[in-house]
Amino acid sequence: MKRAGLVLIIGLAAGIAAFAGFYLAGTATSRELLRQPQPELAWLKHEFNLSEPEFTRIVELHEAYMPGCAERCRRIEEQTSRLNQLLATIPEVTPEVEAVMALRAKMRAQCEAEMLKHFLEVSRTMPAEQGQRYLEWVKKQTVLSGEAMEQRHHSHQGHDH
Repeated sequence: MKRAGLVLIIGLAAGIAAFAGFYLAGTATSRELLRQPQPELAWLKHEFNLSEPEFTRIVELHEAYMPGCAERCRRIEEQTSRLNQLLATIPEVTPEVEAVMALRAKMRAQCEAEMLKHFLEVSRTMPAEQGQRYLEWVKKQTVLSGEAMEQRHHSHQGHDH
């Protein structure tokens, strides 16, 4: 009985050690990226094989872009709050509600245009092939794919509401 318990403990210890080893090996790259000065951008350097000057330029572009991005998001959120306030008092589509929705849509379009300009500028910082691959990636990962509303609508086709 003591021998079975010892074998079980050794087996558990070996399993835990194997798990820890595989986990550490499998997450080494991710953990290294998180220790970088710009962890939110470090993956770009790794994924697109960027040189130090290319990466430095992308960090500069990112830092220049973010304040305007934050301001655009703040202004869009203001309009969303305004829309919610209007709908809380009069739950109808009034001319004022339509005006707020139109302004918010215009702001979102401007935001997307600025985002696209930024993505194009970042892509031009990379070697041509990597820049093209980056643009394909951001197109799929962002609102530039144009699938948010369209995808929801498509998924409901053929279903009764």
